[in-house]
Amino acid sequence: MIWLIAKKEIYDNWQSHKITLAFALCLILLTMSVWLGMRDYSERLLGYNLSRNPDILYSGDPLALYLSFNEDGTLSGPNHILGGDVGEIIGIYRRPAELSTLVRGLEDRFNTPVQLLGKFGLQSTINTGNTLERNKLFALFSPPDFLFISKVLLSLLTILFAFDAIAGERERGTLQLMLANTVSRGQLLMGKFLGGYLSIATPFLSAALIALLLLALSPSIALNGEGWFRILFLLLTGLWYIGVFFFIGLSISAMARWAATSVLMLLAVWTILVLVIPNVGWLVAKQVVPAPSQQQIDTEKLQKAREIEDEAHRKGIAEIGSAPGYGTIHPEVQPQIRETLKEIDERYTLLKQKQLALSQILTRLSPAGSYAHVAAGLAQTGIEDEKRYQLQLKQRASQLHDSVGSVSSSVMSLAAKLQSPTYIASVSPYVYRNEWNKILGQTLRALKTQFTDLLSSTFEKFSLSETLQMIWLDLLLLVLWMGVNFGFALAATAKCEVRP
Repeated sequence: MIWLIAKKEIYDNWQSHKITLAFALCLILLTMSVWLGMRDYSERLLGYNLSRNPDILYSGDPLALYLSFNEDGTLSGPNHILGGDVGEIIGIYRRPAELSTLVRGLEDRFNTPVQLLGKFGLQSTINTGNTLERNKLFALFSPPDFLFISKVLLSLLTILFAFDAIAGERERGTLQLMLANTVSRGQLLMGKFLGGYLSIATPFLSAALIALLLLALSPSIALNGEGWFRILFLLLTGLWYIGVFFFIGLSISAMARWAATSVLMLLAVWTILVLVIPNVGWLVAKQVVPAPSQQQIDTEKLQKAREIEDEAHRKGIAEIGSAPGYGTIHPEVQPQIRETLKEIDERYTLLKQKQLALSQILTRLSPAGSYAHVAAGLAQTGIEDEKRYQLQLKQRASQLHDSVGSVSSSVMSLAAKLQSPTYIASVSPYVYRNEWNKILGQTLRALKTQFTDLLSSTFEKFSLSETLQMIWLDLLLLVLWMGVNFGFALAATAKCEVRP
């Protein structure tokens, strides 16, 4: 009997052209999103490969610096050298995740510039902001990926299939006839669910298989066995997510007396669960756990560093010169400044972690939030993946700190000699300028050596088993959402009026 009800449901959906609409939308959007994702992945992979070339260092704001080296370590080619204005030098990439073609997630955050020569002299610090230049329109109109299509479009299509499943039967007077026979209300519910679910799942899976065929034929993406298992889990989770919303639709369809009332109620519920809760969670977390902005943190760092430098100046500690916008620099207090800045960063990081933890709790109040966490985790572009990247990046920066520190000490000792009034008076301006250029060349060659080791390293990614351990809570929540909504749908069907 359940299968007879399901076949009738499928037939009705075909008659209303719902399945035709679902096929068209899924096929166009999924294939387009994967095709665009593959092109974008190829560009990001090219950028990653170029970034690993230690012979070319690139500096962005405030002035561009292009440095190339010969095999013997000497500078070659046209070079624009303005040492006092060198800012962010090179971005340390994690190799793009292949499945970021399906779920973009936090992929753009896996490229962080490291600053070597900045406001506080020669040092190594991590700039947590992403300065990678992108199309400004992406900030306003992000390209839809597999996660967006399944989370937003498919859940909305599910409402289209479910809103009149029971309310429509009541309006047409057929619900009373169906229940007058030997059909139980539980059988009615499961038949409606099976027929409607197959009606939406079939076009989704068909379009997904075509899109994945494009992915498999891509020459730039080589998925191993684990990668295909991740895709399988991603598809299964998407199908489960559709089932959750279908039971929500059946619950409201059974409670509403008219189909028009049902669709309005479902749109309201869909808006809250898919659009409001996942997006408002972070805003609420920022109000509950306030944290200063990055600009405030940078201002505090500058103030603290300046206070230490001024105190050193009052004590008569030797200085090596000054930096534009910063002031005098005293080599002796640089370790103290670095430790102070580290404490400020740690305090700020702790607040941001509390904000993030609270926002994750709030977004999990919606099945869309849990599904997004699961999908991003499977694609290796989730929050935990970004945490691991930042942790490994800090470890590399710590190693770079030591190397740059030795370079800095050597440069400062040489600079102190050049700034001696006796030395300045003993040489011509031409010789004096050449000596400074020699020091700059030695510094750049030493930095190149450090970057060679840094760029040759790779960032470890989570294995599939580690990913499943991280997303188990969200998977459990999706199971609970399914169970709770099935119970609501069963109770609503048991109590629904059969007469229009």
